[in-house]
Amino acid sequence: MDAAKQPKILILTTIMSSYPGANTVGQARLQYPSNTYILRAPDPVMFPEDFYLRCFEQGISGIIVMSSGSDCPYEGAYDRLSKRIGRVYERMKAKNIGFNRLKLTTICTVCKAAFLKEITDMEAAVSSAGGTQK
Repeated sequence: MDAAKQPKILILTTIMSSYPGANTVGQARLQYPSNTYILRAPDPVMFPEDFYLRCFEQGISGIIVMSSGSDCPYEGAYDRLSKRIGRVYERMKAKNIGFNRLKLTTICTVCKAAFLKEITDMEAAVSSAGGTQK
């Protein structure tokens, strides 16, 4: 596939949990597509709703939010994040952006297989459906 036409996948990771999981993938010399971009942050809850919509508007095909889930060291952050993602889904629906383009998941520090599976699943979702609602 032409690199210019590959779907761009953005992964938001937590510094304490899912980013170390991504790092173990690299240490194991496992590979994932070059059209995948990782942005690490203390916690994905820091990204406002508009951030996701702007990403889609600017050419990001899919976003995977890899959080620490209930193991998050920031009190109440996961609950706020899951509610925020729910509101983003509503806004995506209003703009006819496919729900398959955004996923909230929990990835731990040693979840190599799960990390790779999320990327593979997202790439398949945005490639096959074109990222639109069905």
